[in-house]
Amino acid sequence: MRRAVLLLVGLALPACDNRNEARIGGAIMPQALSSIPVPAGSTTVAVTPGPMPALPDGPLALAIDVNVPWTQLLPTVRARQPAFLVGDRDKLRGFLLEDELDPDGDAVKIIATSGGKFCVSPPGTDLAYCMESSDRRHISAAFVREVMSKAVAEYGITQARVDPDADILWADLVRTIDGARTCCKVPVKVALLKSAH
Repeated sequence: MRRAVLLLVGLALPACDNRNEARIGGAIMPQALSSIPVPAGSTTVAVTPGPMPALPDGPLALAIDVNVPWTQLLPTVRARQPAFLVGDRDKLRGFLLEDELDPDGDAVKIIATSGGKFCVSPPGTDLAYCMESSDRRHISAAFVREVMSKAVAEYGITQARVDPDADILWADLVRTIDGARTCCKVPVKVALLKSAH
């Protein structure tokens, strides 16, 4: 597994210089392997836990702290459809929240919880393979990658729908999507369940 390294952006820390974190306006970015170029022409707004900051009009790129809950983001995601920023090793990058899935194709379901647990199940069944991190706090992208690799090989399905807990942290949602998207040698598309929007 590639080590996650983050870029320190525009922030001076008084007694600590942590070059392993990407920060924008106090928000620490989650890491993602499936990053894309930073969207051009968008205004970047840092989002930390608590009330949402004032958002300018026009195209928006959110630099969301790893500890922001999904429920805090949902109204803005629904209303504005912003771009998202993540870290990729020492670079600040964009992140696609959802791929466009084939509406006629099957999709593996991934349930992502706020307690460091995720479950993967094939279409048409409630039976699922679940994995939980040892700290029971955060989802591991490497674990998602491992389980999805087996699911893709077994079911031959190369798309997934993620059903996150409402209070899942942003970093855990990113790790779930990113782990599924980067699991295999073949492209895997990932979107959220409609109920998660």
